Amino acid sequence: MRVKPAPSSSHRFNNQRVKTTVKRCPAKQLRAAGHLFIVKKMKFSVIIPAYNEAQYIELAIKALQKQIVPRKDFEIIVVDNNSEDNTAEIAKKAGADKVVKETKQGTNMARQRGAEESKGEIIAFLDADSIPVPHWLEQIETDLNKTGVAAVSGPFDYGFKSIKKIINLIYTNYFLPLVPKILCFLFGKKAGVIIGGNFATQRSTIQKIKTLPLLEFFGDDAAIAMLVSRNVGKVFFDPKLTTLSSPRRFKKYGLLRTTLRYAIHYLKIYFSRTFDRIKE
Repeated sequence: MRVKPAPSSSHRFNNQRVKTTVKRCPAKQLRAAGHLFIVKKMKFSVIIPAYNEAQYIELAIKALQKQIVPRKDFEIIVVDNNSEDNTAEIAKKAGADKVVKETKQGTNMARQRGAEESKGEIIAFLDADSIPVPHWLEQIETDLNKTGVAAVSGPFDYGFKSIKKIINLIYTNYFLPLVPKILCFLFGKKAGVIIGGNFATQRSTIQKIKTLPLLEFFGDDAAIAMLVSRNVGKVFFDPKLTTLSSPRRFKKYGLLRTTLRYAIHYLKIYFSRTFDRIKE
């Protein structure tokens, strides 16, 4: 039996072209084996940056394990960002596929490390104190399949009651989706809204912007939104992509003070020229 030379192909990894050779297996050997092994790419990677999140991390991981998307189609990566408690140990026991440590302090530093460790074609980011609904990953995929969409984000449900709940619904469902349009109309610069603990993008988008902006906290997600919207494609804010989250920051600093703080940092990032273009 004459076996044809194995074909070669190439693909890109970290912007480097890598040549690969596909080895052929004779048909008789395949029949004898009774099956064919196929290497399948991971569809999703869920990145959870964590700093002293021992109280919450298990709930987040358990909620991910209840996704409609089959468990084999996604991986869970927890990035321990110098925790002083047993966050890493709890994450491992709860079912995280990988727990890595990032010593550079900051949410985007941890997110970037998680992205570098990931295998999924879609990379989703979740806060450690958040609980995604069962269709979270499914909705992310639906949104990213929309024409021109490069990243998707959605609101948090903080479990507010009475008037706070109504105000939060108006703010997240009606005001936030309009912010990019209003700013672009008034100032002529593209914008997007990303809530860092509830967003996702294609791996190719992160490759295009080269790295997530390395900011520690306030303005970290706004910087991602500006960089993506101005250089890759639309940032879609979907009110249906809701994730339950802890209101601890609002309880500590107050609803109005915290909201204003986020808004001020968002506008600082919007008017900054730092995130207009991808750094070479």
